[in-house]
Amino acid sequence: MGEPVLETGKRLIAALGNAVDAVSALPAREHDAFAPPPPWGALALSPREAFLGPQEVVPVDAAVGRVATEALAAYPPGIPNVLPGERLSAETLDYIRQTLAQGGHLRGASDRELRTLRVAVER
Repeated sequence: MGEPVLETGKRLIAALGNAVDAVSALPAREHDAFAPPPPWGALALSPREAFLGPQEVVPVDAAVGRVATEALAAYPPGIPNVLPGERLSAETLDYIRQTLAQGGHLRGASDRELRTLRVAVER
């Protein structure tokens, strides 16, 4: 026995109409513009040394000034903001936090919610 296409189609159209009505009833919301990305940090280690060298996981606030061992790319736009070997700045981490707060995503990080970061062990 086949699917009742006409009946299913009518239910789909009604559900889509209800969804449009529900979204239209929401209050208008201003969209915050995405801030331009901050400049890249100073390269303290080669990407290879940072990625393959001794690492530790620290809270994100303790990572400022430390050397990243993982790449971080806020999406959108998805272009890397930090590469392994770069010294992490508060400005860059704030930019990534703002992107996450506006519904963006974080690519490359072991903790996609940016609670912790992998950094090089200080020698």
